[in-house]
Amino acid sequence: MKSFLPTFHLPILALFLLLLAGCASEKPMTEEEQAADYGLTVEKFREEKKAAGRMNMGMGKHKSMIKKDE
Repeated sequence: MKSFLPTFHLPILALFLLLLAGCASEKPMTEEEQAADYGLTVEKFREEKKAAGRMNMGMGKHKSMIKKDE
């Protein structure tokens, strides 16, 4: 009876599962960490985040648009 996975596929499968598990272990950033990352206060970060949401764009794109205007 043949094995479903040939033996040379097992190391590739193990590596894939290891990488997948490593990516899933990172926790999301808090608002304080995100604000510090953008160089803003938490209050200013929340305002900018709301403004970005109203324009249907992410915070990074919104921040780069603001930098172009300055």
